[in-house]
Formats: sequence, C-alpha cells, structure tokens
Amino acid sequence: MRTKTVAATAVALAMLAAGCYRDNGAASTPAPGGAPRHDLVTLTPAGAGEVDSVTWALYRGTTSIDPITAGDYPEITVTSLMCESLFRQSPDGSVEPGLATRLDFPDPKTAVLTLRDGVKFWDGSPMTAEDVAFSIERNRDPKGGGYWVPVLDRVTSVEPTGPRQVTLRLKQPDYWLRDVLSYMPGMVVSKRYVQAKGKDYGTVKGGAMCTGSFKLGQWRTGDVLSVVRNDGYWNRAESPLVRRIDFKGIPDEATLTAALLTGEVDGAYLELPLSTMEQIRASGTVKVYHGPSYLIDALIVADMGRGPLADPRVRRALSLAIDRESYIATLYKGSAQPARALGTPGTWGAERQVFQAAWDALPAPRVDLDSARKLVQEAGASGKTVRFGMSNELNKLATEANLVKSAAEKIGLKAELKAVSTDAYSGFFLDPKARADVDGFFTTNYPNWADPGALYATLSVPGGPQDYGRYRNPEAASLLQRARGSAGARQRAEATVAAQAIVTKDLPWIPIAAPDTVLVLNAKLTGATVSSQHLFAPWASKLGAVG
Repeated sequence: MRTKTVAATAVALAMLAAGCYRDNGAASTPAPGGAPRHDLVTLTPAGAGEVDSVTWALYRGTTSIDPITAGDYPEITVTSLMCESLFRQSPDGSVEPGLATRLDFPDPKTAVLTLRDGVKFWDGSPMTAEDVAFSIERNRDPKGGGYWVPVLDRVTSVEPTGPRQVTLRLKQPDYWLRDVLSYMPGMVVSKRYVQAKGKDYGTVKGGAMCTGSFKLGQWRTGDVLSVVRNDGYWNRAESPLVRRIDFKGIPDEATLTAALLTGEVDGAYLELPLSTMEQIRASGTVKVYHGPSYLIDALIVADMGRGPLADPRVRRALSLAIDRESYIATLYKGSAQPARALGTPGTWGAERQVFQAAWDALPAPRVDLDSARKLVQEAGASGKTVRFGMSNELNKLATEANLVKSAAEKIGLKAELKAVSTDAYSGFFLDPKARADVDGFFTTNYPNWADPGALYATLSVPGGPQDYGRYRNPEAASLLQRARGSAGARQRAEATVAAQAIVTKDLPWIPIAAPDTVLVLNAKLTGATVSSQHLFAPWASKLGAVG
C-alpha cells in the first residue's frame, strides 16, 4: 500500500454496491478476466442500539494521531474517527462537504473555502478560519516532518479572509485540491492546542484536539489506545452509538484469529490476507463483509534504465506469465480480483462511465506462456537473470515473490529472490541503494481518494512521491498534469484514462490483483463501512448493536 509521504503507505502495506446489505459470509467469486464486480457492499446496516465498548484489532499499535504523520493503517484508522477533514469521502468514493461546505475557484489560481458554522473542538472552543489555515499550513511545511507536502505543492499561500472563509493562492490551477482536502491534509486541528503542545502533539504525551465524534481516551505507550464518544459533538445528527472503542495491535495471525472467534476482539479491517479466512467465515461469532477497495497489488520495476525489465517486451512477457487466478486463490481465498490496470474499479469515485469504458477496452489478464516466451526471445533476454526483492517474514510477500519467480522461469528468464527482513523491506521504497540491488519489488498500493489519477501521478510525473523506477513518458505525465489542472470532472477523467492506457502499456508497475476491502465484524454488531473510506473518514459513526 503506500503510506504517505506517499512512500509512507507503500512501505507499510507492502509490508504488511451501493449501500445495500448482503451477508458476505462466503468468499466472493472472482469476476472473469478482471471484469468489475457487482457483489460488493459499501455499508453494513446502521446500528440500532448503544454499545458500551468495542475492541478493534490493528496489525500493530498506533504511534501517532497527528494527521500530518498519520500514513499507515493503524494511524489513519484511529485518527479518522477523531479528526474531521474539510471534505469527506463517502463509502461509495464520492466526496461531500465536511468541515467546509464548498470550495470555489473565482479564478484558476485562487481557491476559496467556505467553512461550516457551529463546529466545535472537543474542549468546546469554536473552529475558526485561523485553525483551518493553520492546519493546512502545517501540511505544507517541509520542516514539520509531515507526509503531505507533495500533494499541496501548487499552493503558495493560505490565509483567513473572513470569519468563515479561507483563501488559497496557487502557482498553477489545481482541481484535485478538494479531494486532497478530503483526507489527512484536510483534517483540522486546534491551533491553540497544537502550539501549546509543540512537538508532543499527536503523541502519548501531547494528545490531540480535533472536532470529531470520538475523542482521545486512555493511551499509554505500547498499550491499548481508546477513543471515547464525544458527547459534546457539534453534529448531533451523527452522534455515535458506541461509547468507547479500544484499539489493540495484534500482529500475529493465529492470535488475531483466536481473538475474533472467541469475541475477545469485535472487529478488524484485514490489512493483510489471513490464511485462516475459511475458519473465520465458518464461525457463527463473526460475519465477513467484502467491499470495494482502492488497493492494488503490483510489482514495481526498480529501475527502468537497467536490467532485463528495462525492456518493455520483457515487462509485458512477465505480465503474461503471471497466474493471477492462482495467486488470488492461494493468498486471498477469493477476496481479490485479477487487475487489468493499477486504477481498479474501487477507485472510480466519479465519472464511472468514462472509467468503465476505458477498463473494458483494456485486455483482460490472461496467462499466455507462448507469447511471453516469444517476447523474451525478441528482446534478447533469454537466460538473463531478474532479481526480486521480498521478505520471507510476511506470507503475502513470500507468496507473491515465488509466484512471479516461477512465472519468470517459465518464459526463459532466470530468477532470484533477495530476501530481507520485514523492517529492511522498507528500504526498497526509501533508499535508492537498496533498489539498485534488485530488478523489482512488491507493493500493495492505493490512491488517497477515489480517482485513478491520484495514484498514476505519484509514479508517472517525474519527481513524484513514488518515482522509484524513474519511469519517464512525457505524454503520460502531461495528461496527468492536464487532469489536475482541468476544472471539469469529465475532462479530468478523460485525461486520466488516456494516461492510464499509456501506463498500462508501458508497465512501469505490473498490476497483479485488486484486493477487496475485508471487514470482519462480531455478529452482534453492525454499521461499519465496507470500503476504503474507512481509511479517511469516520467509519464507525453508525456502528452499534444489531436491532
């Protein structure tokens, strides 16, 4: 996945239909050839009764609740319940008003936020335009240690220009700005509180001060982090039914499985696939739900300028040799789909018809070893060695790496695996010297909002946050810059799918599978989101007891 700096989730995850209810207790059936699915849900039915406490599992404990440094699953899952953004991502991927009611562009280089009236922080103090401007500026400050500086790189100034108005000046038109302000960079914190806490803000020592319907409860280093219902929440229509949620880090698969089946843990979003999924599905203690997701499993080419994978024919050959169906059956137990492109159907938050037509025009994933061998021979790569970075400490990485190694060997390449520790695996994302030792490495990645362009730009625009392999195609980069600078949603979508066609042909990253959002929830509970919205918005606002 990628964390933010955008590399931040790439590191973590690599290591590591429309509102109606359906009991997803059985595995989903993969759609043939990577076709879009119609058997997913975005929401479980709203809870009907109050609940004193819920225990929620994360793959590790939370280290920060400051939005500027919340980039991996544990941090964003917790922070998104407490801190609200200026715009809000909906379960279906669309973006709605949040703490701001609108964003207007009086001219292409000026953006004006109109703020919602009556919003209060947990301590009862009103949210002001100064708080909003301060929160955005924290994300722009490269000295602040935050992840989100690159996504605000077109903003030159942020100023309060009225009691409920903030104006942003831009060096270039940026019509992705509303979406950027719908996740961590758009979350508002109390200026007064942050300045009082300094560098301790967002830590166990400094705590937090936000506007959300849950506020920070007990938190001790290395222990459970609790959020408690904010009974003074400004939006009474969305007051939670759950009084307290205890977040517990459980990295061990067997321990997590036992905790879910015994009821010790009430719920979890499965960041990594579980080998025990069939056992969990058979249990009467929990229900398993599958929803749309922004996620994509892919192989990143470490350097487009060297090695066998520098030749596009070899990249296409390797893609043709990968048995995606086998990978999904072995690792995901059916809770993923073969991927035609990096921008999968779960990322189509707007202009779905444009993205659907472009998806349908892409070739369906298939295994074609004869064609793959011919491409390798044409490239003069037969017998050459490709080296893949991986870690045997994570079953997902080991499974994926061995699948791709086998595929490479079947088409006339030699293949080696460079195994490193889980901690060292992050070096492939952060250290060019680590990447220089391999030809490719694996990621589970995602855009920060439901738009494929948000992912493509990170790897296709030179100097982007995920410019790992130095992919250079001026046409693709220009189209993505055009999408960002286009005022019309359809124009943005059309430019994005044109770039997608180029990237999918060039294969700087080879798409493998599109995992579902998988929610495991105690059968006595309902109301949680079942989509990637749970990463960025208050996913437990309707969680409660089954009626």
